Amino acid sequence: MNDPTPRRSFLKTAGLGLTALGVASVAQGKEEKPIAGFDDFGKEPATAKKWESISDRKVRVGIVGYGACRFGAAFGFQDHPNVEVVAVSDLFADRCAALAKACRCEKTYPSLEEMVKDDSIEAIFSATDAPSHARHASLVLDHGKHVASAVPACFETVEDGERLLESVKTSGKKYMMYETSSFHADCYAMRQAYMAGAFGRLVYSEGEYYHHGVADFESYKEWRTGMPPMWYPTHSTAYYVGVTDGSFTEVSCQGFRGDLPQMQKGANAYDNPMDSEAALFKTSEGGMCRIAIAWGLLGMHGETGRVGGEFGGMVGTEYHGHKKDLLPNLDRPPLPPGVHAGGHGGSHGRLTDEFVSAILTDRRPLVDIYAALNMTVPGIIAHQSALRGGELLKIPQYERPSES
Repeated sequence: MNDPTPRRSFLKTAGLGLTALGVASVAQGKEEKPIAGFDDFGKEPATAKKWESISDRKVRVGIVGYGACRFGAAFGFQDHPNVEVVAVSDLFADRCAALAKACRCEKTYPSLEEMVKDDSIEAIFSATDAPSHARHASLVLDHGKHVASAVPACFETVEDGERLLESVKTSGKKYMMYETSSFHADCYAMRQAYMAGAFGRLVYSEGEYYHHGVADFESYKEWRTGMPPMWYPTHSTAYYVGVTDGSFTEVSCQGFRGDLPQMQKGANAYDNPMDSEAALFKTSEGGMCRIAIAWGLLGMHGETGRVGGEFGGMVGTEYHGHKKDLLPNLDRPPLPPGVHAGGHGGSHGRLTDEFVSAILTDRRPLVDIYAALNMTVPGIIAHQSALRGGELLKIPQYERPSES
């Protein structure tokens, strides 16, 4: 649901064009290499692990949002054997029509507000602008539908996230945040090893998201322009929260005031002067986690993390430690037939299969509301710390109720 009228180049500082958002150049008629994070793994080689159907039922899904990243059609709903895409929506008619074509769907709505009234829809995937994520997800839940949302769970204020949590509790429906790092090969392997006890408690962990120029991407109402790095934290915070199901309890953050024009006084709607931020968090296990997010950093890029515990650690998918006998299968889940792994390290298709499977089996999805808020809210607090010169601040805790 992004504004289709260009107001600036997508990356003034980097000199990149449309492919900087992972979209092939239509005007030139050729496909160019996408930037880090938008890599498309396409069809993965066959493995011994095969996807097994858990139901013959098809979940009736609506999809909203087909902005510059084309995320509405990027996660494979239209190809999943347990999904029927019954309706799509975007605020702009041309993009709505393009989304319908990409999803092989005939029914369209001019807005999410209209689409949620369709009683035939069971679940909605929201790929709208980040400032609207919490409000849009709550709207879907309040209309009695399951919802999956692009990251982050909330934006700028903790209160938006807490209102979303109340909507999840009241509705009783599934909420899932599409945090791509959770299905990166390394982060997923770390989670499997941690849950098996091969790390013990994590003593130290790191998560990094470096994306030069992202704060000047074309976006709906220019929401990306000058955004604080720590307001978009989940690709990096997943390397602790997504591994352990734990949380961050305190933070001290520093920020760099660089020369990017959109970070100068009065140049962005957030009054944000920081183009790069790094924070040290205390974890719920009593350990330490460094999270670094940078828009102004050249020479480094991508999304990655490392973990180190009492018994062992991992860099990439290779385990180093004393508990190898505890390691389970570290491979990611297999994909349904016809569903591609997709972008962000081959996570796209797996996120959709996880969401659909959670609905069909009535279980909580991997990145539920508690994990989503524990990944998102610490970044909001971290930016406050950076503005206060690194002051140590407490972080709200979101504890999942005990499962019976």
